[in-house]
Amino acid sequence: MMMDGLFRINSFAKINLALAVLGRRADGYHDIETVFQSIDLADEIEFRPASGINLTCENLPGVAKENNLVWKAANILTEHAGKNPGVSITLRKKIPFGAGLGGGSANAAATLLGLRRFWNLDVSDAALHDIAEKLGSDVPFFLNGGTALGTGRGEKLSALPDMPPEHLVVIFPGVQVSTAEAYKSLNLGLTSVDSDPRIYRFLSLTQAGKPCRTGIFNDFEASILPAWPEIAEAKSFLNAHGATAALLSGSGSSVFGFFSDEESARAAAHASKRTDWRVFPAKTLSRAEYFQRMFG
Repeated sequence: MMMDGLFRINSFAKINLALAVLGRRADGYHDIETVFQSIDLADEIEFRPASGINLTCENLPGVAKENNLVWKAANILTEHAGKNPGVSITLRKKIPFGAGLGGGSANAAATLLGLRRFWNLDVSDAALHDIAEKLGSDVPFFLNGGTALGTGRGEKLSALPDMPPEHLVVIFPGVQVSTAEAYKSLNLGLTSVDSDPRIYRFLSLTQAGKPCRTGIFNDFEASILPAWPEIAEAKSFLNAHGATAALLSGSGSSVFGFFSDEESARAAAHASKRTDWRVFPAKTLSRAEYFQRMFG
């Protein structure tokens, strides 16, 4: 949304409806297959005219500007464009940091999309995807949102048909899980299979009209939940308060649960009395809703 030189964009989180880790590659990365799904939990990013690139972050203590993906995205885009029109960026965080919800990656993608429009740059979608891939494996997904199958490191994307909208509750239990440590805990050898049949069973169920909560799974749960009782407790809370299905998102630490309707989701969210948890009622977003609400 543009107002008097101010351009505002929303940066939406994701959950993983299914996540299979296929194996570790010779380059140290892991091959995965995952189904990404956008949800309406969002950060807000504002762009204002300025000389040079300036970044102010709210609710994100302890992260140096140079390590912020918003800062990196803005700078790499100027390098690609061959010019620096200047911008003052304000990032207002709501998505918890290190929660498996893709907040940093979403911020990077929103910055690329927002600055392309704010600066009126002639940068193609393909070029923007290449830049996004350099910033992180999850970043390309957030250029389009909705529902998508991610393969490779997650950067190779195939758009999937929109699923029926679902209400959910997301809990960040106040602990962070390092992605590197999460992969290390799986203790995978240098073997990587081509694909996991569970992903395609999940997709066949959803394409047959089953709710997306049917058949959800995450390979990280086997190692993360026993090692982090706080996360296991959050998942148990969701199940005890009416979730029809609950799952770890990404490599953690957030968990999410599906509910039959918005009222049930809000009731479960309000039932939590834990001051160390951050609890968010949310809804899945179609690809069209993702773009409409991103740009307001």
